[in-house]
Amino acid sequence: MWFFKKKDKKEEKETKKTNTTKTEETQDKVKKDNKVTNTEEKKETKNMKENEEKETKVETKERKSVYRVVYDRENRVWLIKKDGAKRVIASFATKDEALKRVKELCESQNLKVIVHKKDGKFQKK
Repeated sequence: MWFFKKKDKKEEKETKKTNTTKTEETQDKVKKDNKVTNTEEKKETKNMKENEEKETKVETKERKSVYRVVYDRENRVWLIKKDGAKRVIASFATKDEALKRVKELCESQNLKVIVHKKDGKFQKK
C-alpha cells in the first residue's frame, strides 16, 4: 500500500502560486493570439473592401455601346446594329436613310457611330 506524505503549508502555497502563474501566462497567450487574429481579420476585411471597390471601378469603366451601319449582301439592305446586341435595330434601302436614323439614336443616347462600306471596311468612326 502506498502512503502519501502530507504537504506542508509552504509547499501548498508554492503549488498554488505556480498554478496561478501558469493560468495567467496562458491567459496572456490567449489574449495575444486574439489580438493577432483580430488584426488579421481587420486586414482581411480591408482587403475585401478594396477588392469590392476595384470591382465597382471595373464595372463603371465598361465600354459604351457603339452603333454600326453595315451592309447586308443577302437582303441588299443597310442595317443598324448595336454592339453586344443580338438583334438588328433597323434596316433601310439606302445608306443615307440609315445614317439619318443612326444620328437621331446617337444624339438621344450619347453613343458613337461606326459606318462601314459595302465591302465591310471602315468608312467613318
